[in-house]
Amino acid sequence: MKFIHLADLHLGKIIYQNNLLDIQIDLLNQVMNYMVQKKIDTLVIAGDVYDRAIASKESIVALNHFLEAMILHYHKKVLIISGNHDSSERLDFASSLLQSQGLYIVSYPEKEIRPIEIEGVYFYLVPFFKPSYIRYLYEKDDLKTYQDAFAYYLSQQTFVEDHPKVLVTHQFIAGNKEVIRSESEVILSVGGSEIIDVDLCKDFDYVALGHIHASQKIKYDYVRYAGSLMKYSFDEVHQKKGMVEVTIDETGVSTQIIPLKPQKDLVKVVGKYEDVLHYPNNENDFVAVELLDKQVIGHAYDFLKEKYPYLLQITYQSLEKLKTNQTASSLDVEKQSPIEIFKEFYEKMKGEAMSQESEEIIQQLLEEVSEDDAH
Repeated sequence: MKFIHLADLHLGKIIYQNNLLDIQIDLLNQVMNYMVQKKIDTLVIAGDVYDRAIASKESIVALNHFLEAMILHYHKKVLIISGNHDSSERLDFASSLLQSQGLYIVSYPEKEIRPIEIEGVYFYLVPFFKPSYIRYLYEKDDLKTYQDAFAYYLSQQTFVEDHPKVLVTHQFIAGNKEVIRSESEVILSVGGSEIIDVDLCKDFDYVALGHIHASQKIKYDYVRYAGSLMKYSFDEVHQKKGMVEVTIDETGVSTQIIPLKPQKDLVKVVGKYEDVLHYPNNENDFVAVELLDKQVIGHAYDFLKEKYPYLLQITYQSLEKLKTNQTASSLDVEKQSPIEIFKEFYEKMKGEAMSQESEEIIQQLLEEVSEDDAH
């Protein structure tokens, strides 16, 4: 059989005051059209359907329209688990009534997982949970970490032996290499206690993961994060986003990434200011400009906005390195004059240098304050 593995839709996501929902709807339609064209009948969504626990009305309507078309019009099966961004209560509403139509939603870990059998493949749906929920579910007070809770939870299940098994989960599964992470992800806990050893999942034929936004394998070819539906932060600009097409047959399991093309992409432009001014215009995509100049360029945002109407941020590589290498105490604010402190604050807030006129006004105000203090 074949199925599509998606995760981390984050419907209703807003970046820099820009709502991405229209782009997300188009990407979901690309998924649906591909499945119809290729006659793939099953879609797995491994959590974080919405970006917020209290999803916007528009996001809910968008998902409803997508599921209605997938299930009622094209007769596809859709399997969904909740992620750490989702409200389990809201996502779970009326879920049992919809199973006869081919929509399977699991928002809470079941004490005994009821697998969903499709074309001889058994899908085990395990939504995101915190260790406290498993302690409550089994009255097991000694489960402290995510690793302990996940291991115990799997130990309480009975899995089929003579059929392919697929685990769908939204926990942070990691292996023997560092997992590629993104700024748009939410850290689940402090100190790394959310990490779960991938070897707990090694008895499954395929593991469909959500939560991490970079598409990647974890130690084994059959354990994979689908990645997010699109780029949600500028540190993801070099990541390839798409859906995972999974094939399970008598020869084993194989996967391929099917690219998705967003109407607006996130791109980063790097170079010195004078060079960037002569780069090709980009009137469509969300753009971040990283300048290589050593000093802040006044009015850079205003001029570059003409080239890039969807310019979202300007950063300076030299200043970012300085920020990384210096702590607040090493900035030695006490040695700076008041006007220097004002100028530094202005540049951080506005992304450009203070004009000479503004500097003179601030200097005049500081002198007036100083005179008042003297009296």
